[in-house]
Amino acid sequence: MADSDHNWRLWGERDPYYAVLTDARFRSGNIDANRQHFFESGQAFVAHWVAQIERHFGALPRERALDFGCGVGRLTIPLSGHFGAVVGLDIAPAMLEEARRNSEGRQIDYLLSDDTLSRVEGTFDFVNSCIVFQHIPVARGMVLLSQLLERVRPGGGCLIQLSTKRNQSLWHKLGYHIRHIVPGGQAVLNLLGGRAADTPVMQMNEYPLDAVLRLFHEKGFGEILVRYEDHDSTDAAMLCARRH
Repeated sequence: MADSDHNWRLWGERDPYYAVLTDARFRSGNIDANRQHFFESGQAFVAHWVAQIERHFGALPRERALDFGCGVGRLTIPLSGHFGAVVGLDIAPAMLEEARRNSEGRQIDYLLSDDTLSRVEGTFDFVNSCIVFQHIPVARGMVLLSQLLERVRPGGGCLIQLSTKRNQSLWHKLGYHIRHIVPGGQAVLNLLGGRAADTPVMQMNEYPLDAVLRLFHEKGFGEILVRYEDHDSTDAAMLCARRH
């Protein structure tokens, strides 16, 4: 299996905005003309989901928020408008450098992530992670999710997005297998697709929703709001919850 951390670091160095939102408008050669739209989409997303969570569960405390897999700060920056202090976590140093440049003057602390969240101190009123776990192998991601849920203070909330199923043809599934399992397969398929041979893999992992919901329950989240989303050929779930 391809090394998801290594590949994400490469994306951070080569095409960070596209890695966050895979839209041609946000390729490195196009981002200057589309930067405002990129960040406005993050503002709208955060405003919508904070309102949804508070409409369903009641007002949240607004002291601290954590954005896991923050990338270049698309959601981290607008979170700082809703919470007094925000921490952004990412595995890619280049992503963090770009996020810091984008966030000058804001109360945001960007930290390098690891599998134990060792650089993160304390608990949070809100934990966010969207379009992130799909790029992390499931066994590892479930451990990380458990740790993130433990960081939510009683009375605090979370918003977690997960991919649950890839609805692809047999040929697409075969290509995915070749990219991730067969040595040299990614380079060959890149060249056949007109891309540079060393274009990194972007994993798409499927999370078992039943196991995820069980984990939420075990960590003290009784009522969970789940919204189904169809992202092209991938089924996804947005999970909002508040900790007892």
